[in-house]
Amino acid sequence: MLRRIILSAAMVAGCAGLARAAAEDDIHSGLQKLADSPNYSWKTAVEGGFGAGETTGKTQKDGLTTLSVTRQDNTYEIVIQGDKAAVKTDDGWKSAAELAAAGGGGQGAPSPDRMLGMMVQNFKTPVAQALEYTGKLQNVQKTDDGYTADLTEDAAKAALTFRRRNANAAGGAAAAPTVTNAKVSVKIWIKDGAVTKM
Repeated sequence: MLRRIILSAAMVAGCAGLARAAAEDDIHSGLQKLADSPNYSWKTAVEGGFGAGETTGKTQKDGLTTLSVTRQDNTYEIVIQGDKAAVKTDDGWKSAAELAAAGGGGQGAPSPDRMLGMMVQNFKTPVAQALEYTGKLQNVQKTDDGYTADLTEDAAKAALTFRRRNANAAGGAAAAPTVTNAKVSVKIWIKDGAVTKM
């Protein structure tokens, strides 16, 4: 009897593992279909806290990406091709490298231009970002129009960690804050085999 229960539990766990793998494959395929399209556009909104604002973007399969980033009362137009990027500022077009090398903003904080330059240099399209997380999903559930899932705790910590370091009183970099009990939930909409919303 015990052997039958253990075998049944192993079969259920195995079926759950297959279902999870199939769901992750479906999500990955939906993202890849979008990445392989000639072009796509998106809109991202961040509410509250550092980085609050909207970004609209368009990217082509050849890697050319244009962004319009709004933070507070400022809107920046950005063009990225490979490892080169240019940003339209109040002083005209500047390379992301020029902005990233800009001086501080007072009290040891980086200037807004420098933060923008670093953000542009580290930019990844939404599809590229999402593809990095497809193998780090848990509690994947099928919905009528896609999937819901949670990131693993380690992936959630990485996603939530504020990477900028403030200068401490001695002039060195202060340690990044520690993130505990991190939770990130994800909802993904898929239509005709391609991801349409995340």
